[in-house]
Amino acid sequence: MTIAAFAGGGHAEEAPATPAKGAARGAEVFAEQGCGSCHTFAPANARGGLGPDLGLSLDGKDKNYVLQSIVDPSAVIAPNYGDLMPSDFAQRIDPSDLDPLVAYLMKGAAG
Repeated sequence: MTIAAFAGGGHAEEAPATPAKGAARGAEVFAEQGCGSCHTFAPANARGGLGPDLGLSLDGKDKNYVLQSIVDPSAVIAPNYGDLMPSDFAQRIDPSDLDPLVAYLMKGAAG
């Protein structure tokens, strides 16, 4: 099961970090996946109004929570938003891009 592989928050083997796989890669993945079309997220200048503001909803959350919110979005539903997020991001996002995306979201949500 794909989600179980990601739920632990790490990968069995990770390739050495390259500049594209660092912090900038998380921003690229956010844009590539169209996250800003639904979510507000100030670091990305995203103003989507369908889903929660990620800067607020992820503030204080740990990386496992953020990862789970991406790969299994029905596990915890943000209040007042319902189960709207697509459930196939675990298949759409390359596993090597998950850690940079989580790091980017966590950095932007730090209050």
